[in-house]
Amino acid sequence: MEQVTKPKLTPVFALLEQAIKVWWKNLRKFVLVYLWGLLFTLIPLAVILLFFGLDSWLGPVNTLSFRLFGLAISVIGILLAFYFSVRTYIAIFLLVKKDYQGRELDIFKESARSFWPYLGLVVLTTVFILLWTLLLIIPGIIYSVFYSLAIYVFFFENKRGLAAIRRSINLVSNYWWPVFGRFVVLGIAMWLFMMLISLPYSFVEEGSTFFHIWNVIIQIISFLIGPIALLFTYQIYQDLVKIKH
Repeated sequence: MEQVTKPKLTPVFALLEQAIKVWWKNLRKFVLVYLWGLLFTLIPLAVILLFFGLDSWLGPVNTLSFRLFGLAISVIGILLAFYFSVRTYIAIFLLVKKDYQGRELDIFKESARSFWPYLGLVVLTTVFILLWTLLLIIPGIIYSVFYSLAIYVFFFENKRGLAAIRRSINLVSNYWWPVFGRFVVLGIAMWLFMMLISLPYSFVEEGSTFFHIWNVIIQIISFLIGPIALLFTYQIYQDLVKIKH
């Protein structure tokens, strides 16, 4: 009997190369989505700073009602900042889904419709992974890989909750080791890159002006290269969809 050869995923370095090429080609659009998200995220934080700045300028007010009002402003501001930062991440997925077409602000606005279903899926997968981890660390790792494509199923197949998780498990089944191996290589590559750009820290005094400037630069770079991991995983998802169509 002729043995059927299991289809293979795209080689890991080809995945990484393609992800970087797509990222670089569309970097401007990624940056614009980030900037819109940053703008909306900073607005509630600016309100908090303004409130406490006025408090310091006018003199401290120690009444209970004022303290409660300040606490409410802080909590609402932080929740809104979280809301807009999550929507920024959602907008990056929508940008990829739309094949990088459309106005970035419109895409960011559209992210509002996916916020609660997306957050629900993230919470659900996190709870499941934590429960598996309680058994031992190994089951947590195993099922984190099985669930790793649930978000991609959510965005690109419009499945939600348990349906997205079950579809992710189905896609990864029989390909757990190839998927895990690709994630490991991606993690090592990203770690080596961050170590490389962190080398200047070795030659400057901690707390110096250059130290703080370079720290800001590293944070910016880490945000900018974030979509590479998304694109890398998206190609794994596409490979598995083609195999298991």
